Amino acid sequence: MKTYVKSSFHASQLIFLITLGFNLPFIEPNTDYSTLVYKNCANETFSDESAAASSYQKTLDSMFNQLLSHSSQSKFFRITAGNTHGRISGLYQCREDITNQDCHVCVTKLPYISSTLCNRAKAAEIQLSGCSLRYKINSLSLQTKDQLPAGTIKYDAERKDCSRERVDMDRFDELRDSAFVELESQVFVRHGRCTVQREMLRAMAQCEGVMGEQECIECVKHAASIAKEACERAVSGQVSLSRCSVSYLYGQGGWDGFAGGEGYPYLGYHNGDDGYHDHSGRLGVILGGGAAAVLLGLLLLVLIWIARRKDDC
Repeated sequence: MKTYVKSSFHASQLIFLITLGFNLPFIEPNTDYSTLVYKNCANETFSDESAAASSYQKTLDSMFNQLLSHSSQSKFFRITAGNTHGRISGLYQCREDITNQDCHVCVTKLPYISSTLCNRAKAAEIQLSGCSLRYKINSLSLQTKDQLPAGTIKYDAERKDCSRERVDMDRFDELRDSAFVELESQVFVRHGRCTVQREMLRAMAQCEGVMGEQECIECVKHAASIAKEACERAVSGQVSLSRCSVSYLYGQGGWDGFAGGEGYPYLGYHNGDDGYHDHSGRLGVILGGGAAAVLLGLLLLVLIWIARRKDDC
């Protein structure tokens, strides 16, 4: 009786370990949505120690707190904080394909990043891989040269990211241009976010949540034209303006977070000295190698367990 209980205990442990081992290859790593994509900071700051500067800073902190309080329930929120003489308008927006919890975690990082990179700027825009922040002191007058079509505002220049890898395919331009045309016509109809696919090419556009139809369409059209000119035949590309973005990827892999045809190419690619690199293959090798090592260890446990069971008998 004693031997039977001991053997059963070992068997239950073995079953648990084998089950764990076979599930390890399917464990997916957490996606980090807090990677900095770009920043735009106004040149004007309230850096002095005056009462007005202190009031602006308190209003800015209050605005951040109110944005954070809504980020776990909504993926877009806009607010105006402060009194008549020191009002600040701000908003955040998260990607539609991430969870509310991921949105909240991403938004919680925006105030610190904003204060670090755009310290006390009167207007700023921060875009992370999962969310973005924009605020502006209402008294700040942006010059005409800082305006994009349809009233889209930029503080510096648009952000362009293009891979150095090129597409060697005759119909690439046709596929990309066709996808961009559909994005322009469908992005507002699909609630400000649209993903399309043309064979092996996937493209996406997203507008700020409060944009009107014509503003959204014109902004996406402008971003698409920049992408075509700047990226030409690059494997992947993204253009982010202050109130909209357009991105595309040609090929099978490298678009992390692309669930159900949704996602951004820059999540799977990182811009380094030699261009963009797809790390999904290397990640698969790491996970696969780790799983193989675990299964080998489990096999040894099986042999040890069998040997001990024979000794008990």
